[in-house]
Amino acid sequence: MCSTGGPMGENLDVKKLKTKKYRCLDCGNEFKGLGRKIICPSCQSPNVEEI
Repeated sequence: MCSTGGPMGENLDVKKLKTKKYRCLDCGNEFKGLGRKIICPSCQSPNVEEI
């Protein structure tokens, strides 16, 4: 049986990722996010804006 690579993120340096700052329009939480579908980590709302 073949295997390709090790565990995901093994060589991933989180500090080098280009995150953006967001504000939740429902609870006011400010946080950094990465990706296309940003969700507030505090209240799980997708109602966020980039700041």
